[in-house]
Amino acid sequence: MQFLRRMGVAGAILASLFISSPASAQTAEPSQPTSPAPAQTPEQETLKPAELEALVAPIALYPDTLLSNVLMASTYPLEVVHAERWLKQKKDLQADALKSAAEKQQWDASIKALIATPSILQMMNEHLEWTQKLGEAFLAQQQDVMDAVQRLRMKAYDRKKLVTTNEQKVTVRDDQNRQFIYIEPAAPESIYVPYYEPQVVFGDWPYSDYPAYPYYWGYPGYIAAGVIATGVAFGAAYALGRWATGGYWGSGGWWGGSRVNWGGGAI
Repeated sequence: MQFLRRMGVAGAILASLFISSPASAQTAEPSQPTSPAPAQTPEQETLKPAELEALVAPIALYPDTLLSNVLMASTYPLEVVHAERWLKQKKDLQADALKSAAEKQQWDASIKALIATPSILQMMNEHLEWTQKLGEAFLAQQQDVMDAVQRLRMKAYDRKKLVTTNEQKVTVRDDQNRQFIYIEPAAPESIYVPYYEPQVVFGDWPYSDYPAYPYYWGYPGYIAAGVIATGVAFGAAYALGRWATGGYWGSGGWWGGSRVNWGGGAI
């Protein structure tokens, strides 16, 4: 799983096709001995702070529990594809039946948790290039990714665009001589997905070489454009209900409390 996760969707699909191809099992022996080529491991390009902020801009204001699931799930892009297709085929399943079926799948816990928020899973599948890039950055630069999220949250907080509402609770806490912004669901068994335009909530985007808008995908049609133009709007609530109790989503589980360790820069 670690191999598939790190090689990315395209590489994993190509590898699976090659392995399953009958022709791949029939290779001609070389006429002369050849020296093995030295193994070359491509280096993961380190992204600059501006690049990371552009990358996480669409999810920086997600509640911590949802954010942690998205970040972890992005490191399994192939499973994102499988899970989204699986969910479309299971439209007849609801509540306990859907949860039970999801738990039987051989996916990471973060992927299973996102079954409860299908619009997020769909977004990650539709924008797979972004998902894979986010996952690669999170694997290689976890602390930097977390710091980028906090910088954007601070900008939105200072502009009074990130505030406590009926949908979320926003708090500023001190940890290891730093301030961190936590975003939690207002009700433990419900979660709202926030929608916003980066320039509205974060202010004028200072990085002309790395604009945030390539990663901005709009908002549901039922949300008024006027609300988006002034700040953060929320989609319909996902009632976690049974997903918030027991197993992956119970106390201490993925939905049972924030998995984000802001002070340690980790999940």
